[in-house]
Amino acid sequence: MNLEPTAYFSRVSDIPLDMLISNGVGTLVVDVDNTLMPYDEDSIPDDIAEWMRKAKRHFTIVVISNTKPYRAKIIRKTLHVPAYGMCMKPLPISWLVLRRRVPKDKSAVVIGDQFFTDGLYAKWNNLEFIKVEPLSPKDAAHTKVTRWLEKILFTTKAKPSH
Repeated sequence: MNLEPTAYFSRVSDIPLDMLISNGVGTLVVDVDNTLMPYDEDSIPDDIAEWMRKAKRHFTIVVISNTKPYRAKIIRKTLHVPAYGMCMKPLPISWLVLRRRVPKDKSAVVIGDQFFTDGLYAKWNNLEFIKVEPLSPKDAAHTKVTRWLEKILFTTKAKPSH
C-alpha cells in the first residue's frame, strides 16, 4: 500500500486554499494533535485558526482525531466545526464518524501530521492525504514509536512543499 501523500506542507496554514478549490475538494477531514494544535498546548496557533476560518467559507470541515475529548471540544468551541476525539484512527470504527459527517457527493482530503494514522485513514477511505509537519516535537509515548518508523520509511520523500 502506498502511503505517499498527495502533497506535503510545513503547516496547515501553508496549504493554498486555491489549490484545494481548483482540485475539486469539497470536504476537509483534519487531525488535531500536532496538526491544528501542538500536542502540549491547548490553543490553536493564530495562523492556523485564521486559515480554518477562511477554509470554512469554501469547504465542509470535519475534525476526526485520536485526541482527548476535551481537545476536540476546544476545536468545536473555537472554530465552530464538528470535531471528534478518541476516534481510533485508522481502525475501522473511525470510519463511522467519517461516513456520518462527510457528504458522499463531495471529494474529501485528509490533512494530518502522521503517515500511520492520518495517511492510513485516508488510504483506507480512498481519500487524498496532505501531510503537514508536526507543530511540536512532543508526542504521546506510542506516537514516538510510529514517528521513528516514519523516519526510517519516509525520510527521503518527506519534503514539505513550503
